[in-house]
Order: sequence, then C-alpha cells, then structure tokens
Amino acid sequence: MAASKYSVFFGCLVDTPSLNELRIRTNGALGVDQATGRIIGVSDDVSISLSGTAEALVESWTGHAATKDDIHVTILSSDQFLMPGLIDTHTHAPQFAFLGIGHDLPLMDWLEKYTFKHESEFKDPKVAKGFYHDVINRVVRNGVTFAAYYGTIHEESNRVLADTIRNAGQRAFVGKVCMDVNSPSYYSESTEESIEGTEKFVKAILGDQNENTGGSEVRLVRPIITPRFAPTCSMDCLRGLGDLAHKYQLPVQSHLCENPSEVAFVKQCFPDSTSYTDVYRKAGLLGHRTIMAHCVHMTADDIKHLRETGSCVSHCPTSNFALGSGIADVRRFIANDIPVGLGTDVGGGYTPSILDAMRMAAAANRALIAGKRDRGEQLEGRDAVPLEAGETLFLATQGGARVMGMADQLGSLDKDKLFDAIVVDLHVPSSPVPSVDSTPAVKCLSDPTEAWRVRLEQFVFLADDRNITRVYVGGSLIHTKQ
Repeated sequence: MAASKYSVFFGCLVDTPSLNELRIRTNGALGVDQATGRIIGVSDDVSISLSGTAEALVESWTGHAATKDDIHVTILSSDQFLMPGLIDTHTHAPQFAFLGIGHDLPLMDWLEKYTFKHESEFKDPKVAKGFYHDVINRVVRNGVTFAAYYGTIHEESNRVLADTIRNAGQRAFVGKVCMDVNSPSYYSESTEESIEGTEKFVKAILGDQNENTGGSEVRLVRPIITPRFAPTCSMDCLRGLGDLAHKYQLPVQSHLCENPSEVAFVKQCFPDSTSYTDVYRKAGLLGHRTIMAHCVHMTADDIKHLRETGSCVSHCPTSNFALGSGIADVRRFIANDIPVGLGTDVGGGYTPSILDAMRMAAAANRALIAGKRDRGEQLEGRDAVPLEAGETLFLATQGGARVMGMADQLGSLDKDKLFDAIVVDLHVPSSPVPSVDSTPAVKCLSDPTEAWRVRLEQFVFLADDRNITRVYVGGSLIHTKQ
C-alpha cells in the first residue's frame, strides 16, 4: 500500500502559543503534509460524523483536491489529546550511567566523585555504542521530541551519540564537551585539542546529513558549541569556542550560576570579570543562540548581560533541588524578557521526564514565593502568582522552542510549523491519572473546555511516560505504545 500524502487528526488539540494562553480546541482537526512534515491547517469545531470531512478539510487547507486514499485519519478518543512535543533544553547523555545516584552531595563534590569518572569511560566508542541506544529510547518514550544533549570530550563517541539520535528520529543539538583546565588528568584535553576537536566534530555532523529540506535549521541533529562551564575552560579556550560559534553560526550551551561554591570558584578563576556571565560575554559566547543552564544565583549584572545579548535560560528545577543548588527565579527571567525553557539536567536531575520538570518548576516557584513572603518581602503583580499548569506547559513546549532558536518552527500547533507532537492518553492501563468517573471535580463540569482545562492540570501534575502513547517528529511516528 502506498504511503498517505496527508495525515489528519480529529479530537482535542492543546497548545500554549504564549505564556498566558492555554489554547484548547475540544473538537479540532489538524492536517500534516507527510512530504514536508509540516502542519497544513488547523480547524476548530469540526464534526467528524460527516462523510468526506477529511478530504474537504485537506482541500480547504491546501487548495488541492484529495481522495480518501491520500489521507491517513486518526480519531482521538475522549481521553486523548494532541499537543506539541516536549522540549528538553539541557541534558547530559553519558550521565544516564549514574542516574539517581549521588544526590547527597553538592555540585562540585558530585562532579568529582561521579561525573568525570563515568564520562571518561566514553573514551572507548564501544561504550557509547552499547549505551546510547537505550538512553535515546528512554528520552523519546518520555515525549521529548527535541533535546539539547551534552556528550563528552571524545569526538568519536559523540559521533555515535549523534548517529543514535538521528536513527531514532529525534530532533537534537549535540555538543562535544570542552574542558582544558581544572579537570582531572584522566579526563581533560589541551586548549588546542578542545578547539580543534570541536571544529572536527562540527564539520562531521554538518556533513553527515543530506536532509536539505529548507535549510540547516530543520536538520534533525545539529552541533552545538559546548564549554562545560567557565571553571573548566581557560579564556583562550572559551574565546576559541566563541569564534567557532560565530564562524559556523551555531548555538552555544553551558552552565551558569548553578551553585554558590561554583560562583565563588569562577571569581577566583576570572578575577577581571565583573560577574560569572561577564566571563562568557568577554569570550563572545552570549547571544540569541545561547542556552545557559540553571541561572540560580544571578546578580543584577548577570541578568543585564543575558537580557542585552538575548541569551536564554534552561530552568532545571529537578536537578537544582536534588543537588541542593537553590531555586531559580523564573518570574524574574520573564520580567526581563529573557527566554526560558525547561531542562531535565540528567544526571544532576534524577529523571529524563520533562513532565517531572514541569511539576518541579511549579513547586520551585511556590517555594520561592513562600520564602520571600516569610522574609517579609513585598510581592506584587505576577511575582505573587505561582506558576500555573498552563505556564509550565508553555515552558516545556513553545518556551523551549524559543530557547532552542526555533520558535517560528516548533512549539505550537499552528499552520506551517513542523509537526513535532505527542498523543496523550489519560486512560491507559495503570494510568497515574484517575478516570473522569473517579474524579467528581471533573465529572460535574458541563463545559467541555473547562473539563479539559482541569484534565490538563491533572496531566501536568500526575502523568508519566505511560500516558504518552505516540511521538511524532517532522510528521514521522518515531514511538508508539504497543
């Protein structure tokens, strides 16, 4: 049987085009052009009981007639909805090797005891080949359609990581980690090795792909410049990496102001800089393609540099709690128009679930508000309002797309965007989300939109990977529950 030209979904469509807009189309229809992987149209209040509805919709969206055989139709059940794929703006692929271990230690001790030791083992690419397949499958199973991965310092193993992601069909940034100072002798490199190895990796990844479906921005896997963090990089290394980012027009990722001892160490390493963020600014590593993870202990100078350069923040609340690093102030970033998304930060974070990151973001924000209140601080406007479920959904989708530099391509269910999406089913076997019949607070609601709003709150705070039944990237189905 020939493959369908189009896919059309009927049912509840959910997305968050902006921070304060939770859009619920209870009887929606959405079409995808399978040749381009893009959304060709979205309609509201569609009746699926009429014969020829899908064909008529495709013709209205494209201006071209379509037959029944041209279209693959999916009708979502009353417990299912379609939403944009989840975006993980910060994670470490090799650190799945010690997932859930060492959370009794502060950051710097944890790095010494676990991180450097286990990452060094990827010197042997055979380790990567036997390891990364399960890692990527696990991430995809959690509904993550786009992720920013840190690899290790090893170019060949990083190639394995990139190949594994591409073969899985996931969208990703992959970075060769750079560290030329303040690193253990068994896991370090010279400044020249770091810069030259990064450029070699960049060329290899850019040359590996022959997708050419509209430009480099729609490649499934792209390289990202990755200094581990300022204390493990000399200024010469940082500047060299900044030059590469500009030469190849690439995104940048690193860590910033995660832990008080780390911030103090940066001051020792770079005494001429006015702040931690100023180190990256001097190296030419800040800009609208830059993703800085954590940003917990931020001074006014740090915020100023991020705002003025258009740099972005990956909020990693699970990791920040697990390692006792502190609480990032998401409302402060938003107020300063600093783009912010969510990251799992495996293995500082103990789970690859962005759903958990959404819950922890809400909890962190509530804890921050409570702490300010208890200290007698005056809270006004949005600073006094805890993050709502819809806002965490935005951070995990459209907010993440903005951080990754693809807000015009991903993150919401709008015409012409790439179809990176997930189907959620709240009524799977052993679902952590209770049924409507067992939830009177939902069952009593007569307005379908309001009922779905409450169900979405349950999704954010209760669901897990069991509820994510299908995962699509660029129109292709890359994961489905058996």
